Amino acid sequence: MSKLKMTLLENSKSFFIESISKAVQAEKSEEHWKFAILLLVQAIETCLKERLRWTQEILIYSNIDKPKHTVDLWLAISRLEKISKVEFDSSDFSAIKTASDLRNQIVHFEFNLSIEQIKSNFVTLVGFYTEFCQKHLDEDIIANLPYPLDQEVMKLDKYVDELEQRAKSRIENEVINFENVWECSACKRDSFVIEDAIDTCYVCGYYEPTVECESCSELELESEIQGVDFGNMKGIENWKYFCRDCYEKLETENPYDEYY
Repeated sequence: MSKLKMTLLENSKSFFIESISKAVQAEKSEEHWKFAILLLVQAIETCLKERLRWTQEILIYSNIDKPKHTVDLWLAISRLEKISKVEFDSSDFSAIKTASDLRNQIVHFEFNLSIEQIKSNFVTLVGFYTEFCQKHLDEDIIANLPYPLDQEVMKLDKYVDELEQRAKSRIENEVINFENVWECSACKRDSFVIEDAIDTCYVCGYYEPTVECESCSELELESEIQGVDFGNMKGIENWKYFCRDCYEKLETENPYDEYY
């Protein structure tokens, strides 16, 4: 008999993918929102447990002397702070409280929220989840979403705005020079970080290496860099790579001799 076996992290990512799928469906059929939120809260709780497991596996259980039931959201947060030394700010605590309150309301009480409130809470929780996974589990969740969810998720109301705010905070916290933040060619947001060869968008997770122009020494996206072969008549190749501006200048002025 075949068995399904998943790690905590795999489980968390699976919950998240299903949550996003339900959120996309909810744009057409609103009853899917409650499932989207429940799955997202489950993804958050499971990723917190995974980070506890990194410290010591026994910590994922509420009673470490009788390891049967695993920790809930608040016990997970408490242990992560006190034992794993994970730091949470006020916005993180607010997100966890939102997650806990929403799940309790959906499961134990009458669920009565406007669609605008649901969406606002949902995108806040997505922001917390993706940032926590990136910062504490070294997982770029958005970049690894399967197609077409990676495209659809960016269409959710306020979602990009939430990610933008977190991206800006991350850029500030990492003291990244403003000149080293470009517009992302994928999501068109000013959040593509090139400093220290990070070459990643802090909003959508898009990654593309940058290459140094051999004429002006400025960086250019790999997809935009232009290669020119200055090889000789014997067929020996001698490739040089240029940014768009230098390539256009090369084509206009044709200063080939200086590169031989």
